[in-house]
Order: sequence, then C-alpha cells, then structure tokens
Amino acid sequence: MTARELSKRWPNIRPWLRVNPETETINDEYHQWFFAKSFAQPPRPELAAAYDEWADFYEFQLEQRADELARDEHKRGLVEDWTEEMTYTARRCAAEARGEDPGDWVPQRQRRPDLYAAKEARVANIFATLDAHP
Repeated sequence: MTARELSKRWPNIRPWLRVNPETETINDEYHQWFFAKSFAQPPRPELAAAYDEWADFYEFQLEQRADELARDEHKRGLVEDWTEEMTYTARRCAAEARGEDPGDWVPQRQRRPDLYAAKEARVANIFATLDAHP
C-alpha cells in the first residue's frame, strides 16, 4: 500500500502510519497519535472519524497477516485478541467523541465467546504440555 493509498483510506490517521518499503508492511504510531490528539473534549467529529479509522486499520492489519498467523495458533490467538480489544475500544471512543453514550463496557469473554474459548483451549494445551514433561 502506498502513502497515497493510505491517505485515501485513512486520511485522519495518515500522519501516524508509515509504510516500510522493504517489507511493504505498515507500521503505526498509535501511542503518539493518542497523546497528541485524543484528549480533546467531545463532541469532536474529526476525532470520532480518526478512532473509526484506527479500528478499520487494525482489522485491515489482521487480514493482511492471515497467511503468517495461520502457521502459528498461539500467535494468531494473541493477535486476534489484541486486535479485537483495540477495535472495540476505538469504536467506543469514537462514540464518545461523537457525544454518544457507548454503554457499559462488555468484557471480551461476553462479546466474543469464540475468542475466549480459543484462549482457554490454548492455555489448557500449554499446561497439558508442561504436565507431560516434568
């Protein structure tokens, strides 16, 4: 993805995205954006749009890593969990930035029981492996 394509797809967060020309991956500087932009008082439509773009960006990143993550169940689980938490949080923040009430926080185990069950299975597998090799 080129810088121009980034600008078109995610114009509000483009300054905090970097294309690595060698690997063609996109590195983000969310933490810098957060401290630079996220403390504005709502309603702020441009802040809401940026949070929505962060959610879209992280979902895009997960899709781009599908082949890599298919080879490693544990890494895939960690990345899926992290991505889901980031997108959920970003969408809640977008709602607040629009002046909306995002409602109560719903734990991941309730909103995504599939991810929670997969995480529990991975942990059980790790413990079973440890128990098998005293």
